[in-house]
Amino acid sequence: MVTGRRSKTEQQRLPTKAATVAIDSRNWIVYSQLLLTMFLWGLAWPVGRLLATNLPPVSIAVLRYAVVVPVLFGILRAKRQPLKLERKWVSNLIIMGLFSTTLYQFFFLYGVRYAAASDDSLVIGIGPVLIAIMASFVLNERLTKTKGLGFISGLAGIGVISLLSPNTDVLNRPLGISLVFGGAIAYATYTVILKRFVAGIRSDNTRPHLSSLAILAWISLFGWFFLIPLSLLEAPWTYSWGPVSWLGILYLAILSTVVGYFFYVEGVSKIGAGRAAIFGNLVPVFGVTTSVLLLGESLSPWHGVSFLLILIGVVLVNKQKSPQTSIDRN
Repeated sequence: MVTGRRSKTEQQRLPTKAATVAIDSRNWIVYSQLLLTMFLWGLAWPVGRLLATNLPPVSIAVLRYAVVVPVLFGILRAKRQPLKLERKWVSNLIIMGLFSTTLYQFFFLYGVRYAAASDDSLVIGIGPVLIAIMASFVLNERLTKTKGLGFISGLAGIGVISLLSPNTDVLNRPLGISLVFGGAIAYATYTVILKRFVAGIRSDNTRPHLSSLAILAWISLFGWFFLIPLSLLEAPWTYSWGPVSWLGILYLAILSTVVGYFFYVEGVSKIGAGRAAIFGNLVPVFGVTTSVLLLGESLSPWHGVSFLLILIGVVLVNKQKSPQTSIDRN
């Protein structure tokens, strides 16, 4: 009888164990997708520099989003997600598009034109620090001494790579790094606005909600509109756009933006925003590594010092605090 009871108990436990193994297996798939996403986002830095060195930067962004926008809206239609906007959402979406697409792409591509991609990819790592500081003022979140120390540490990391980087064979390193820092500010501003916007539409149970895909599609569209007149000032038709250039643009559009977005959102939904956000610290690592391998940029211990200082800043500002909302990067 005892043997029979044990057998039943074991049989009852088998489904639970099997489910646990299945969940762990799915998590490893998600971890692999997130790792691939960080690689794709890191590789965007040397690809961006290869393109922006000889081609007009804003026009590169215009062509990139000329691919991204139709693909995103096509996916929305295929998923049968609503495309209609509430009038009160439009101004917020336009502002987010201006910061996350127009300004960020301008700063990103002009930044890699003037400075080394490996140096720039480190600078963008200060984004979470800026988000935490801005949230303290805009969202009335508490500004602590720990956050202040994190901000100082992040700025010190940028100072180190700006002053001591071995990559001197560039057009203007201080200008390039300053531009990328401006991109980090633009993206942090967008993220704080996004967090407030999402909280607002979720609190209104009388209205339909926008999915993260729909938000990304609309802000990409509005931001793209602002880029087009800036592109015309660059006279892109006077440049030679070869097959390699188009491959680079397709990489930034399809792999870095669309595929990277879907893998990241899936990661957030499966393992939570906190654990998914940890992977973001790998973007500068992949950015530096791929820039050194593909572009032959110089690597020195100062890159490690800069990365550690910025990482310490990220850890300090997020201490005992959940990671910030984000739906797009690079």
